[in-house]
Amino acid sequence: MKKKTITLLGGSGFLAKYCISKFLKDGHKVIVVCRNPYLAGDLRMMGSLDQLDICSGNIANKESIEPFIRGSDIVINLVGILFEGGGNQTFQNCHTLGAKNIAELSKKHGVERLIHFSSIGANVDSESKYQKSKGLGERHITEIFPDSTIIRPSIVFGPGDGFFSVQAKLVKMLPVIPLFGGGNNCFQCVYVKDLVQGLCKIISAEETKGKIFEFGGPDILSMKEIYKLIMDNLDVRRLLLPMPISVAATMGLFMQLLPSPIITYDQVKLLRQDNVVSEKLNTLESLGVVKQRVRDILPNFI
Repeated sequence: MKKKTITLLGGSGFLAKYCISKFLKDGHKVIVVCRNPYLAGDLRMMGSLDQLDICSGNIANKESIEPFIRGSDIVINLVGILFEGGGNQTFQNCHTLGAKNIAELSKKHGVERLIHFSSIGANVDSESKYQKSKGLGERHITEIFPDSTIIRPSIVFGPGDGFFSVQAKLVKMLPVIPLFGGGNNCFQCVYVKDLVQGLCKIISAEETKGKIFEFGGPDILSMKEIYKLIMDNLDVRRLLLPMPISVAATMGLFMQLLPSPIITYDQVKLLRQDNVVSEKLNTLESLGVVKQRVRDILPNFI
């Protein structure tokens, strides 16, 4: 693929670092836009000043991100939050308004490709504020920039992730692990390097324009199976205690008041549905990506 100028919005997170590494390796110029560049100092070591630029911008503020979208060949929106924090860190701003701003600016400045990361289960009619805001963001993206490509991944895992690494810490600390709803909700966790490979294939193929892709791994695992897998890798034994969803809901109401809650009331609503791929045509398989299993990667980083 010809060398491009790629702008990543929300470029300081776990997934972004793998994307940046791959793009720099392939020789592209990368512009990383995040709210707090001073917290992304580790990115600075990944590339030279003429190939990697780290900038301050907030997708809820259109004017703050326009200079970086102007002149870009490819724009990738990676912004996403799991819970609402203080100030303007709301689902509405991060998932809906921000997506609308990015789409409008990408159209205005003639961007070649717009890639928007959403989530499996995004739905404007969802009772979850998280999934509803994701669905509204998708609607803005597709209406304003019809040639955009939307990627809906299941839980993304790998060294430095916010899922298996966090669950492993809980297993190490707690003698009893609660299984809300019995731990029967299922996930199709996707390895971060497989996802990045799929992203690169999407960018290089014209026929992926205007499509929605769902990315999941080769295995569908329940939360109970995930905890057992973690315990096997850590060589520890813990009591897995089934608990009703109502208990999780009560915990979520109180925990969501904390700066970094383990679970929120809105996240409890997501426990009632599986996080697995429903798309049949546009997947990692259709892109020719050979997917790696959780059980093969997990021992390398927990």
